Amino acid sequence: NRSVQKNIVRPMVELAEDSRRIGENDFTGPDTCAEGSDEIASLVRAFCTMKASTRGYIEALTEKHRMEKQLDEVRLQMLKNQINPHFLFNTLNMIASTAQIEDADTTEKMIHALSRLFRYNLKSTDSVMPLERELKVVQDYMYLQQMRFGQRIRYDTDCKPDTMEVLVPSFALQPLVENAIYHGVKAKRGGGTITITGVPEGENLVFTVQDDGAGMLQEKVEELNRRMSERSVLDEKKSFGLFYIRERIQLCYGKGYGVHVESTLGEGTRVTITLPLYQKPKKFDEE
Repeated sequence: NRSVQKNIVRPMVELAEDSRRIGENDFTGPDTCAEGSDEIASLVRAFCTMKASTRGYIEALTEKHRMEKQLDEVRLQMLKNQINPHFLFNTLNMIASTAQIEDADTTEKMIHALSRLFRYNLKSTDSVMPLERELKVVQDYMYLQQMRFGQRIRYDTDCKPDTMEVLVPSFALQPLVENAIYHGVKAKRGGGTITITGVPEGENLVFTVQDDGAGMLQEKVEELNRRMSERSVLDEKKSFGLFYIRERIQLCYGKGYGVHVESTLGEGTRVTITLPLYQKPKKFDEE
């Protein structure tokens, strides 16, 4: 009769068809429906739950495999990137010695500043550093940029003395200063000023890297902040430095911390980094 056809035969035929598709690794078919509370309906619901769980597990494994493949590529690139600074660091030391012999004081000073940047890069991979040391790296970087651009680029810091020993992710500030130069100050006629501030706010330590350069449209700022909240650095091709810093901070302190961008076209850009003031940072090589 119709009841047998509806409640027993049809669900069994649909389950058999769904089982065949699943056996071919196809989880896209529609779920079987069964009404009531009898054994057949319970079997159908249990099968659908099993199907959903298996599909989710396979998707998770597929995503994990994809991420591991991308991470292997990143690790390989990091190894290549470490070889280059070692070579450059040794070469710079040799050039600095030559400049010293030839009494080229400015050249020697520039080479030593660049050499310190490479040394910091080599010693600080996947680690945290006191803020004072991080600011010295930024100072060396700004010295080299000012030798290039002259008075078009001005630089100032205003970090409270009691924050100097706070541990921050290494190279958290230099990429932001670099962005401020090349996307903000350099693009503005007459140049401008870059200011780094660091102040405790409650239980957080808040850094800002601010410039009075070209700025951005509000739509672009909103899109950038949205991408940073949704995407991984492994998926990001543009604004890689911002995503890299965001990811390092969240690996170190958790998801509640990170990077936020504010900007006004023609007036400048401010990038804010928020870190916990008292929480001990997790080292990146820890599990």
